Amino acid sequence: MGDSAPENRMYERIDSRYERFRLKFLLNLDRYVLTAGLALGLFSAIVGMSTLGELSLRETMGPSGLVRSAFQTMLLSITTSVTLVVTISQLVLAQELGPLGDQRERMEGEQSFREDVEELLGTASPPEPNAFLCVLIELSNDKAERLGDIVANSDDELQEDVTQFSDNLVANAELVTEQLRDVQFGNFAIMQAALDYNYSWHIYELRRIRKEYADILTDEQRKTINELYTVLQFFAPAREHIKSLYFEADLVNLSQQILFIGLPALVVAAGMGFFADPGMFPGMTLGIDNVTWVVSGAFTITALPLLLLAAYIFRLTTLAKRTLSIGPSILRPSENTGETVLEE
Repeated sequence: MGDSAPENRMYERIDSRYERFRLKFLLNLDRYVLTAGLALGLFSAIVGMSTLGELSLRETMGPSGLVRSAFQTMLLSITTSVTLVVTISQLVLAQELGPLGDQRERMEGEQSFREDVEELLGTASPPEPNAFLCVLIELSNDKAERLGDIVANSDDELQEDVTQFSDNLVANAELVTEQLRDVQFGNFAIMQAALDYNYSWHIYELRRIRKEYADILTDEQRKTINELYTVLQFFAPAREHIKSLYFEADLVNLSQQILFIGLPALVVAAGMGFFADPGMFPGMTLGIDNVTWVVSGAFTITALPLLLLAAYIFRLTTLAKRTLSIGPSILRPSENTGETVLEE
């Protein structure tokens, strides 16, 4: 008898409440909201340190020239961050700029994969990424239900084991299929749904059933198991392909946005680094020196390219870590066995 299946949603499969919160923060939070939160935190920290510290920003903006030096350094940082993002984008998108032979090979590879899927599907596969994942998951759902039906009069232990497996897969498939409906490519929701589909666990359980009951399986049962196994194997490369396209699209968006906010940030950094003087900002507001408000705000604006870069890299690296494995490997502690097994 197999172990009880993990929960249907990725976050529900994580025991630590802190880890669940951290993943939701890194993956699901809107990138602009996260960037704004990081900017607010930076602004508040600078204002707080200037207000509570013994040395005020007005003093460091004066003869010592520390504020000017900081903004002049930020000019270099902004240029570096823009260059870094453009370089990363070029590396990732290099395959899009390959020669004709490479492009044809890529196209033939995707066509061959779709033809393999269509042999089981019996019809043409949809071109949209979310719809393509949907048909794969629905196909696995159908095969699992059929497997449950054809073991109805089999050995009691086999019947119970397969029924439990089938019910778990169908519940997981129905949840993810609903999440994928009407999702546009480029929206992280498509990757969230793909992460929720626990195909690696389903592959593991199916392989275990096939091995454990090899002596009593009928030809029809064995054929259905093999067909379901093939469908589950199709899901892994399909998800990885869509993940690659998502990475490319995200990096293109990041490059554009970095350039959009990088130019105003350069202007602010240049103005504060070359021309700002404490005499330009007399008086106080809310009991805090106006120099503190201006310098803190200007420094936060100049840091926006770095903060936006961090917000995107948080998501991309976290997503990459959650999808390191392809296939039946599970890269997390198993809550069922108390041991660490390979699963994603």
